[in-house]
Amino acid sequence: MDTIIIYDISDDLLRSRVARVLMEYGCMRIQKSAFYGFLNHNTRDKLRLRLERLMRGEEGNIQLYPMCSRCFGMRESIGELYEIEEENVRII
Repeated sequence: MDTIIIYDISDDLLRSRVARVLMEYGCMRIQKSAFYGFLNHNTRDKLRLRLERLMRGEEGNIQLYPMCSRCFGMRESIGELYEIEEENVRII
């Protein structure tokens, strides 16, 4: 199922970790704090659990919006799309 994932996380390191996890699950960045992925129910549950563990005790939020392909196909975009550079943060 098409899934939009958005987040609001102020901590740079945590935000980078969340983005990395989303990319591990095959999601692609569509805006700086928004990802898109085609995830089945089981994969989405595993992703949600992993993100919950990452966020435990941290400030911020992550929202997952599953939607049918028909609804996703009706999306509209205003303005030009641009390539988003990934954050370059090293974990020590």
